[in-house]
Amino acid sequence: MPTIFDASAEEQKKKQKAVEQQLADIQRERKQNLKKNQAKKTKKTANSVPKKTLKLTNSTGIPQIEHASIPTAETDQKSEISFSKTEKNVPKDRPSMTSKPTANPTPQTTPTTPSAKRRPEEYSSVLRGERPSNGIFAAFMPQPHGVGFESQHEHEEILLVLRQHPVVNVVWVTITIILMLAPFLLFPMIPLQVILPGVYMFFLMVAWYLFVTAYVIESFLGWYFNIYIITDERIIDIDFYSLIYKSVSEAKIEKIEDVTSTTAGFFGAFFNYGNIAIQTAAEKREFEFARVPQPAKITKFLNELMIEEEREKIEGRVM
Repeated sequence: MPTIFDASAEEQKKKQKAVEQQLADIQRERKQNLKKNQAKKTKKTANSVPKKTLKLTNSTGIPQIEHASIPTAETDQKSEISFSKTEKNVPKDRPSMTSKPTANPTPQTTPTTPSAKRRPEEYSSVLRGERPSNGIFAAFMPQPHGVGFESQHEHEEILLVLRQHPVVNVVWVTITIILMLAPFLLFPMIPLQVILPGVYMFFLMVAWYLFVTAYVIESFLGWYFNIYIITDERIIDIDFYSLIYKSVSEAKIEKIEDVTSTTAGFFGAFFNYGNIAIQTAAEKREFEFARVPQPAKITKFLNELMIEEEREKIEGRVM
């Protein structure tokens, strides 16, 4: 049988549950009100003051802060926390955001090496006064374009090409004229047409003029291909003897010890040509440029090359 005490205990339990329910409802309402108030505050602060944001502006991972006004204390704490976290991720060798700007480092200047070679016009008064020449039959050709030789180096520049003076060709040209007129001068004196038949006379004339033609070709080629070359590195003497034989001698500019020129005879003085003797310390001790035009100018040019070679050694411009 339930007693009075049991009924009173059940009532107390019901009252206690009702009180706890009321307290729970009150706490729920307070939480909702707090959330609403916080939401209103955040909206107001967002509209009035922009928050300080942190973002990465490049691929290096260095954080940069956008320009903004000073926010509230809560946002300051959050930004400081986030900023400290990002600073931990920045490598040590990269500058931090709080470090003071350092002065611009002085630019490192690499030592500049002097140019290996100067232009010939810079050190040679002879070439400054001469125009480049490409004459096919010229005997004095300063700085010819499109001219080369077999043993020419990659960066070697031809400064002067020489041949014997054209006046020396007068000798073999005169001999050629005499040989061509010889049959007409000798045959009337020697009646070979009486001794030899006409067919033999024809072949004799053909053979004679073939000989004259061979003499002309050999004399011309001997003058045309017998040349002297002066480059910025060496001198070359090409002696052409025949179509199957030639001799090439060379010496470096630094090996030249002495240069002398000689002009002799009436024709040499009148036409301004002569011989140049070059003493060297190379395998061939002496070079001779025979009967070349303007020997004094060539001698001066060789002396300028020797001086420039010594200057390159002193200045350390030798390749």
